[in-house]
Amino acid sequence: MINIMYLVLTAMLALNVSAEILNAFNIVNNSIETSNTSITGKNNDTYAAFEQKMSEDAAKTGPFKQKAEQVKAASAEMYTFLDSLKAQIVRASGGLDEFGELKSKDNLDAPTYVMENQKQGPLLQQKLTELRNKLLTYVDAKDKAKFEKSLPLHIEVGKSHGGGHGPVKKDWTSYHFNMVPTIAAVTILSKFQNDIKNSEALIIDDLYAQIGKRDFHFDKIKPFVSLNSKNLMEGQTLTAQVAVGAYSSTVNPEIVVNGSSVTASEGLGQYQMVVSGIGEKTISGSVKMTDPSGQVINMPFSETYSVGASTTSISADKMNVLYIGLQNPISISAGGVPAEKVSAGINNGSMSKTGAGKYSVVVNKPGTAMITVSGDIDGKVKTLGSKEFRIKYIPDPVLKVGMSRGPFMKAAEFKVQGGLRADLEDFLFEGVRYEVVSYRIGIDAKGKDYAEADANSAYFPSSVMPAIRSMRAGDIVYFDNIRVKGPDGRVRDMPNVNFKIN
Repeated sequence: MINIMYLVLTAMLALNVSAEILNAFNIVNNSIETSNTSITGKNNDTYAAFEQKMSEDAAKTGPFKQKAEQVKAASAEMYTFLDSLKAQIVRASGGLDEFGELKSKDNLDAPTYVMENQKQGPLLQQKLTELRNKLLTYVDAKDKAKFEKSLPLHIEVGKSHGGGHGPVKKDWTSYHFNMVPTIAAVTILSKFQNDIKNSEALIIDDLYAQIGKRDFHFDKIKPFVSLNSKNLMEGQTLTAQVAVGAYSSTVNPEIVVNGSSVTASEGLGQYQMVVSGIGEKTISGSVKMTDPSGQVINMPFSETYSVGASTTSISADKMNVLYIGLQNPISISAGGVPAEKVSAGINNGSMSKTGAGKYSVVVNKPGTAMITVSGDIDGKVKTLGSKEFRIKYIPDPVLKVGMSRGPFMKAAEFKVQGGLRADLEDFLFEGVRYEVVSYRIGIDAKGKDYAEADANSAYFPSSVMPAIRSMRAGDIVYFDNIRVKGPDGRVRDMPNVNFKIN
């Protein structure tokens, strides 16, 4: 209703600025300010509700409360800025009388002077736009389109009519504040404050609703069983977790599994047994719970699992590749065979045991390698399985000066570096380093002789340091004949790299 009154009065301004219209604006402004006070109270109630939720569930509420506080701070800052613009316009129009009323409600120059001449209008437009965009970041991505349409804070330019010559296109500041009476400008700013308060309310209400938005609500319950595995070997342990769907951590049901009573904790019961006999087996039982009316509900369940023969797993801890020059970690397991009775060997390299089921493999030439696993079963060593792995050299490094790969680099950054680096990026193994063995550096500086030198380490040769320290934008540094050495001991020739100084 306030926005409709504001639009009607704005239209009337185009016809005549009478005392009645000025007083009408005063009435609308007072109404908007009253509404702002009311919305502020409502928003404060919502912030208080966040505090209450924090005392109930801080972990769930905390992230949403933090966002709400950010919305509050951003909105308050913008609201205060609008108050400062009101004060500037009021002062420019002659100030207030002894009754606190505007002395010159019809002053047309003050809004134009403050908002256009002093550039406060474009600044206000920018701040309002930034605030709107910021508020929209606090809603779920899937709801953003809806909020973009419904958010009260809009920054747009309407059409101004040019006295029979058709619509006149104005910028945002001129459309709202050019040659409008002071009371109208103040009312417009109050209207933006109202938009901010309403937008703040919309966002924090949505944040508050999100606290429990992902909570599940159930009207039916049923038992469920979770087994640590449905395929086990003789001698392994079966673990079954039994609970009621939509179960509560504060209610412990009565659980019976395979005829044995299971004690539940935080609503969850756990049952264990050693399996035996190859084939398909069944675990069954029941869960009893008392519903809110006091009625006991008995829910039976059953779950099948299989007990099979031994299986062997061989896997590289990093990937299905072995790298030359590295300690490659390998994990080996043989179902049904204790880890201390499992051994492994490789046909193209060497491997050593580092722990239960853990091995380190070293290879020295590219190609393939076969790892074979054996186990001591009933006093006899049997081959349990084998797996082929690819053998590769460690990938080439990336050449850098400092942290820059080029081809551009600031002169100030280049000057403080000590030499050329060879970094291995995006590699699965940590701590793998390359050594720069040698390279040739050339410096092509504008207006100076070409400087060059050979380096036998990563560091820049001392003979070119004066040229490096005097580099300016537009100079070019060339690196060629680059050689690096990896942890595999292999010296590699690297492609040339250039750095243009800017």
